[in-house]
Order: sequence, then structure tokens, then C-alpha cells
Amino acid sequence: MSTNTLLRRNLSLALPPTSPLPPPPPPPPRAPLLSSYDVFLSFRGEDVRGKFVDHLYARLQGLKVNAFMDEKKLARGEVIEKSILTAIERSRFSVVVFSLRYADSEWCLARCAKRKGHVAMPVFFHVSPDDVAGQTGVYEEAFVNHEKGGFKKKRVENWRKALIAVAGISGWCFGENE
Repeated sequence: MSTNTLLRRNLSLALPPTSPLPPPPPPPPRAPLLSSYDVFLSFRGEDVRGKFVDHLYARLQGLKVNAFMDEKKLARGEVIEKSILTAIERSRFSVVVFSLRYADSEWCLARCAKRKGHVAMPVFFHVSPDDVAGQTGVYEEAFVNHEKGGFKKKRVENWRKALIAVAGISGWCFGENE
């Protein structure tokens, strides 16, 4: 029974029979679109495609987890950016695979920054969570290059904040030999 129905019933019991009931509340907003995917895989292709992410995707499929991976789910002729943004919006979770060159990619950084309330689970593949959160090592180099490359300071700052937020979530770490 909805809260509105319970409230109306309780009001009708509390008010004398001759008292008019207040008008019914407006209908609730439409329910958001149900998720199409359980997981959206976010990664830097040249670092982990054909390696770690393919194994992760296969394992998720084996566990009956409906995962979105661009090369597996994008149909030929689809507009890539629009399709990926729609997949992110229609996914319940994102698994963000931080790798050595993840922060070199404007595309990866922009997707990470657009999470807006989306639950992210980080995987640190051959990188330290401290390097991602503190933006040291290869991550520091990537951001220096973005700043020198003419990106607006606010945009780069949003990317930095997004990485700090996701890197601050407990995730999984995989070293060189794992």
C-alpha cells in the first residue's frame, strides 16, 4: 500500500465524517527507465583490451551478469559516444578499470566525470590506488599533459575530482604478476 493511500486512510479516520478530504496528491513522477545492464565496463582499451577486461567480461557473462563492453555490445553504424552514454545511464553499476594510461584518455576521464550518482567499483590494474587518488606517477604526467594541451582548467579539475572520488572507493588491486 502506498504512503499516499495510508495517509489518506489515516486522515479519513481522524477527521469527522462531514469534513471534506483534501484533494488527492498529484501522481508520482514516472519511474526511471529500468536498467539495461548490470555493469558498465570503463577502461582504456590499449592497456587492457584483449587481456584483463576480456577475461573480466567473460567471467561476468559466465555468472549471468549482463555487462556492457563497447566492442561486444556496440552495433556497427551506431554513434559511439551516444551509445556509450546511454549504456552508462542504463547500467546499475560501473566497473572502472584504472590502468597505466587510463588518465591519458580524455574520453575515459570524461566518462568517469559523468558518473553523477552512478555507483562505481574501481579496479586498479598495474597502478596503485594512491597514484590514482593522489595523481602521482603516470597520473601526474597525464594531468600535466592535459593542462599543457589546452584543456580548460575547470574541465581538468573536474577530471581530477572524479578520479579522487572513484579511487576513494574500496576496490580490487591487480599487480604485474596477477
